Amino acid sequence: MSETIRFKEFLKENLWVCLALFGLILINIINQLSMGETSGYFWKNVLWHLIGLVLFGLLLIFFDYRKVSLGFIWIVYSLMVFLLIVLALFKKRWLVIGAISIQPTEFLKIILLYLLSLYINKKKELKLENSETIFLLGVILLPLIFILPVDLDYAFIIGTMFFSFLLFFGFPKRLLVGLVILGLILFIILTPIMWNKLKPHQKGRIYGYLDPEKYYKTWGYQLSQSLIAIGSGGIKGQGLKKGWSTRLDYLPAKNTDLAFSVFAEAFGLLGTTIFLILYGYLLYWGLMISTKAKDLLGKALSLGIVLIFMWQAFFNIGGASGLLPMTSIPQPFLSYGGSITISTYLLLSILFNIAFKKVFFK
Repeated sequence: MSETIRFKEFLKENLWVCLALFGLILINIINQLSMGETSGYFWKNVLWHLIGLVLFGLLLIFFDYRKVSLGFIWIVYSLMVFLLIVLALFKKRWLVIGAISIQPTEFLKIILLYLLSLYINKKKELKLENSETIFLLGVILLPLIFILPVDLDYAFIIGTMFFSFLLFFGFPKRLLVGLVILGLILFIILTPIMWNKLKPHQKGRIYGYLDPEKYYKTWGYQLSQSLIAIGSGGIKGQGLKKGWSTRLDYLPAKNTDLAFSVFAEAFGLLGTTIFLILYGYLLYWGLMISTKAKDLLGKALSLGIVLIFMWQAFFNIGGASGLLPMTSIPQPFLSYGGSITISTYLLLSILFNIAFKKVFFK
């Protein structure tokens, strides 16, 4: 069967998720337009989407997710760890190459996902031994050690993503109980020490989260303005480019961390509900891909991608709405950024590639 015929069959069988993806891309472009900024952000955002879509299309048709070797991923992983060490030494979060700034942590998620999935696929069974689990936890923790000093939020969130991922693949129960008990003991002992080690802005996020009204002019300013923007959107929203918090720049980090608040102010409860339905359907479809994939690698990769998207939304929207402390993690399909946009398309290309190789489905 030719690739063209297979592609047509794929579109026919997965029409709804393609429409959902198109809707999410459109929402992201509209949301950046509603910022009220100069056209620079908007057109750069469109450019990143065009680059991402080209990569997505090429990988969907010509890439085979099964052809990536474990040895190759180990090399890429080692290079990423080396890069993170260098950035940590210079206390930098971003790799700056000329006019382009790259956030390596966004691409670390893809590397870790592939590495863990290939390792699990090599075993051919959903059961990890204690030694294997400890080894994989070490693989996850090693790059996070160097991210921790410069980006505490991302280190914690990436750790959460991949710890939860391992739970689905035969994580030893006794080891899990032991780690939970050890974690609680270390938490009690180290909390006072870690608190004194936190930077002022990190402590401030906690103060602002616990009592945003008291610290609304200082540490709670970002959360207070986010809640005002979300609340002022009401049911129908204030309309495109009409949100007061967005237009008057009361809302900080509106292009990135608080892009959800901008969208909620402009399009209200109805708009955010539509976004969450489309986003939720994409995750549901990803879970269906995981359950239908015959090969263990396809199951692991698709489940991991769903978990990555789920945890990003949980921490970003949770922080913007005051349910969780504020983080610096962007929201896919709402936030601006080349790294988040390209990494999102790379993850989607893997997920859609697994679906495209329908010969491996039950």
